[in-house]
Amino acid sequence: MWKLVSTITGMLGGLLARKVIRAAYRGVRKDTAPVMPFDPTKAGFSWPDALLWAAAAGVGLAIAKMMSARLAAIGWKAVTGAPPPGQVEEPIVV
Repeated sequence: MWKLVSTITGMLGGLLARKVIRAAYRGVRKDTAPVMPFDPTKAGFSWPDALLWAAAAGVGLAIAKMMSARLAAIGWKAVTGAPPPGQVEEPIVV
């Protein structure tokens, strides 16, 4: 059941991240291009734009993966009262 929960939250996080990354890229670049920020088949293909897109996508997807995993763990613990399988709850040290 945990694998199903974590997979679903990961998929939803990835979809949301893709939309946020594209919106942020368009906001930074002031671009109203359709789906892709660049087309490598066009003569005006820009390597700086490609590198900016790759960096933004990498950072955005890493953050989305972390957030979706954390939210899945919080939800699991709220529903079951125990940490997800394979995760050991560490005592809080004050």
